[in-house]
Amino acid sequence: MSLPRAKKTVIELTDMAAARAWVIERLRFPQRSPRTTAVFDWTAVSPSTQSTVAAQSSTIIDPNELLAQPSWWRTLTGKPRGAAQLTTQQREELRRAYSSLHWPLREEGPEIRLVAIAENVVARIISDPSWTHPMLDGHRSVLGFTMELHMIASAAHELLRLRSTTPTLPVDDGTDQLARARAEWDRRHVVAAQAEAALVDRIAALRTYEQALTPIGAALHNLQAVTELAAGAADVDRVLQTDHRLRIRRRPHHRHARRHRRRLSYRPRIRSTVGWALIPAASRTDCGLPHSSVLSIALPSPV
Repeated sequence: MSLPRAKKTVIELTDMAAARAWVIERLRFPQRSPRTTAVFDWTAVSPSTQSTVAAQSSTIIDPNELLAQPSWWRTLTGKPRGAAQLTTQQREELRRAYSSLHWPLREEGPEIRLVAIAENVVARIISDPSWTHPMLDGHRSVLGFTMELHMIASAAHELLRLRSTTPTLPVDDGTDQLARARAEWDRRHVVAAQAEAALVDRIAALRTYEQALTPIGAALHNLQAVTELAAGAADVDRVLQTDHRLRIRRRPHHRHARRHRRRLSYRPRIRSTVGWALIPAASRTDCGLPHSSVLSIALPSPV
């Protein structure tokens, strides 16, 4: 019983390693600017407020748009009166947990690229048909992905600020102050490297989740094909029955045609010197033929 679990663990570790390598490879290429310009501290948001926020939208939640919605927003979007709406207390709770992120106009490190890669992976996940398929427990809330993106963006912004405030490497001249400064510089770089590795792991986990949807999508496609073929079996049976009835109706006509051709093949051959001996004399006279004309018929010779 322990062998399948070990095999599954090896497969999961292999997938994570491949996903981590994929993220590191993507860091080599320029990325667009992050769309996540504000985040919520979800640890300071109550579960009831989280449930209400999850019911607001089926896409990644933008804190700027969520807090900017006026009281008449429900009428403008056409939402029914029974739909969940944020109360005044819940809006105030979200405002306290709100934080804006200011990204630089140019890339100064891998932090911006990590956020952009994470946003692209999450966008592909929530747009995958297998993620919202009814066979997989129905519709899933995107609140979990929103929280994950906010955590990644917040951590990347903190890492960017840490690296931007870190001075250049001080020269150790043997004094105690410069030795402590160099130790602090080393500690900052170690912490930054660890934070970047943690961000890569979190995005690699999202990438592994995205890759897991591919076989699920293939299985759902096959299931749909089997269901449609089973549902169309009755139509195929009706077509076969109709074709069988048409064949039965055409059979007598084919037999009659074969019989008619067979009779024509045994008809006597009439020579060119034909008379009208079998026709009454009066009729022969009327036709201008001599009375001595005789009908000559060439019958097949007996065997």
